[in-house]
Amino acid sequence: MAIEQYRSDGLRYRRVHNFFQTIIIVGSLATSTAAILADTPAPYKWVTVITSFSVGLAAGFTGYFKFRERSFYLQQIADSIEEEYDAVNLKVGRYKSSADDEAALLEFTERVETLKNDQRKRQQQLDQPTETPEG
Repeated sequence: MAIEQYRSDGLRYRRVHNFFQTIIIVGSLATSTAAILADTPAPYKWVTVITSFSVGLAAGFTGYFKFRERSFYLQQIADSIEEEYDAVNLKVGRYKSSADDEAALLEFTERVETLKNDQRKRQQQLDQPTETPEG
C-alpha cells in the first residue's frame, strides 16, 4: 500500500540523514581533537585529514541530497493518505455528505491522487539544484 511505501522511504532517508549527521558531529570533534595533537607522529596526522574529509563529505551529501526534507515530506504524505483513508471509512469530513460508498471512494481516489501528485512535485523541487544569484 502507498502509505507503507512512503513511510518506508521516509524512514530510509531519515536513517541516512542521521548517519551523515553523526559523521559530521563525531568527525568534527575528532578532527578538532586530532588537530590539537598536531605534534604527534605522522600516522596520527592522517587521522585529522581523514576525519576532516569525512566531515566535509557528509556535510556535502546532507546539504545536496536533502535527506531530512525528503524524509519529512514522505512521512507527511503517508500521514495525509492515512487521514483520508480513515475519513472515508468513518464517513467523516469531506466524505460525510457522499451519497453512497462509490461516490465516497471516487472522491477518496481523486484526493489521494492529488496528494501523490503534490508529493511528486515536492520531490522534483528537491531534485533541482539551488539557484545562485548572478553577480
